[in-house]
Amino acid sequence: MKSILLMFFFGLVAGRTELNAQSIFSIQYRFTNIQDTTLYNVFLVRNDDGTGFYRVRFFDPETNDYMVVQLDMEETVYRDKNGNYDETKIFFKGSNPWVLYGDTTYHYYPERFWFRLDAKTGWYEPWAVTSPDEKGTAQGKFVGRPELLEQEDLTEDYVSQFFLEEEEFYQNLFKVKPRSLTAAEKQTRLHLILVANTEDESIGATCQLDRRRTMKTYKDLAEFLGIAFNPKEIYGSNYSKAAVQYAVQTLQPAAQDIVVFYYSGHGFSNPNPNFSFPDMALSNKGFEDARANSWNMEEVYNAIRQKGARFNLVYSDCCNNSVDDKPNLTCDVPKMRNSALGWSLENCKSLFMNKNRTSILMTAAKRGEMSAGNGASGGFFTHNFRSNLMSYFGPLHLYPNWKTILETTQSTTTEQSENARCSERNEALKTYKQHPVFRIQ
Repeated sequence: MKSILLMFFFGLVAGRTELNAQSIFSIQYRFTNIQDTTLYNVFLVRNDDGTGFYRVRFFDPETNDYMVVQLDMEETVYRDKNGNYDETKIFFKGSNPWVLYGDTTYHYYPERFWFRLDAKTGWYEPWAVTSPDEKGTAQGKFVGRPELLEQEDLTEDYVSQFFLEEEEFYQNLFKVKPRSLTAAEKQTRLHLILVANTEDESIGATCQLDRRRTMKTYKDLAEFLGIAFNPKEIYGSNYSKAAVQYAVQTLQPAAQDIVVFYYSGHGFSNPNPNFSFPDMALSNKGFEDARANSWNMEEVYNAIRQKGARFNLVYSDCCNNSVDDKPNLTCDVPKMRNSALGWSLENCKSLFMNKNRTSILMTAAKRGEMSAGNGASGGFFTHNFRSNLMSYFGPLHLYPNWKTILETTQSTTTEQSENARCSERNEALKTYKQHPVFRIQ
């Protein structure tokens, strides 16, 4: 069954539900306890799922020129000397430094950028910077106040300090000229069938969150593309197997249309081991038989694919294990202010209006696993998929593909489930792992 996680500090962030995909910070700092007066300029990108990277630009006196170094970063909640989590502090640990411009033999020591929870706003804000090496830890001090960048801040002069002209981000912002939809493309319709078990006592609140955010995502996408939107929602008292089957049976997409089917609710493994994807638990009454009122996601996918639309996306956020497994979990997820970046028309078209006919089936957990969520993010899988989708809609990428998005969703969902500090029933803290699976045809 789908598992529910509750925020430790839910009250701080519950009201901020409609988020963009990235937070981009401009940070300047100098070290204070070592003989290094260099001014380091940082372009830091943090995605909603906790992943990200940063670039550092600084002057190298050895070459008498500027250098730009890119590093991956990992988000970690601070633990004190006793191993206890301090939920008010997180840090981003840099790794894998890569010299983009300058002396490629330069040995760069990764930083740790610290963020601290502002109890008044509920957001995590830049707080400190350190850089551990074999001699100890260098302490940095911000020069000026770190700034959250918005779309209008990303001028060509500023971006060119960190990105080469041939890179995707630079090209998307300043070189690519969006091509308007043709008359034929404007006839495309986006059909959405959205199914959510919003009245369930244990997971209803997270399903409601998933439902509302998913609806907004595709409504906004249709409006942005300038195409018709045809939604069908099944939730609340209308939630039933018959209603879902009727919605699929009566779906009539044209050959150039887009079809999205999304499910958020309880699920379980099909007794037939040949089915890797789960059954949706579509019973809405306590006395109804779960198996008799279920429908397998692969059967849904096959039925929709036979309708002949140009693009089909069928995905579910539910457990894929025993019918009777009902864990009760708690967990927290850090949140921070997001940069208001616009979408790229070319990226959205590349994914949803590509000339190549494509069908995708994806679910939150492989056979034998649970699907987790919490009161702020909703389902982990839904949250990470949406976050990655929004990221690839934006200007940091150019002409994205589905394989990359789905593989990224796999890794970020698994990482979030592994690192979540969760408690099952009244037992000791333990870790859950879920591995989303997908198929592209």
